Amino acid sequence: VGTHPLFGPLSLAMAERPMRVVVCPNPLHPEAAPRARRFYEALGCEVIEQTPEGHDRVMAETHALTFFVAKGMVDSGVAVDVPFAPASFKALSRTIETVRSDAGHLFTAIQQENRFATEARERLLQALQAIHRDLAALPAVASAREVAGMALPGLASGPPEPRETREHIDQLDRELVELLARRGELARRQSRAHAPEEPSGTQALLAARRAWATELGLDPEEVEALFRVILEAPGGG
Repeated sequence: VGTHPLFGPLSLAMAERPMRVVVCPNPLHPEAAPRARRFYEALGCEVIEQTPEGHDRVMAETHALTFFVAKGMVDSGVAVDVPFAPASFKALSRTIETVRSDAGHLFTAIQQENRFATEARERLLQALQAIHRDLAALPAVASAREVAGMALPGLASGPPEPRETREHIDQLDRELVELLARRGELARRQSRAHAPEEPSGTQALLAARRAWATELGLDPEEVEALFRVILEAPGGG
């Protein structure tokens, strides 16, 4: 049975969840896929069944293109030592750093061993070249119609409607809960591998968090109290 764990050393080290695995059943060995599913589910993985071709097509349009774009940006120098950047680039920068942290041989492997990767790269390059030509052809003062023609498909022509503050808070709270879950997993790993934290180590940890709070304009006492609650929770480390 063919399997592809969609996580690597970095995501494991950061306790990212969910851990997903693609399983491609083999009709010559029908008993293998259920056994593989049980094995991965016992490890806490979410299993997705796909045909080999379906898997490779998705990987060509995601994994291979991500590596391709990231390497292009790194090689051109636009993603190196950026002193400041907008939020849109910061998200892309995190992706680039993730790609750069993977083993070097992986880039060539996912480009050459996936028979759909070349086609995906060519489509992307053709689209980028067309966009580049269209931008170059725009007059210095473009009309509203010409500007609208360059808008991203599916997006409104005007600025997006502002979201309610409550929605942003809910989204951030969700992210905080996910981060706490990951932190708890990392703390449990540490407790299994090392002796319990000495009081001096805990005090140093809290002092660092107080300093971070001060840098960000938060009340260091409140931040310390929050981290004391986290540390005292089961698995808080």
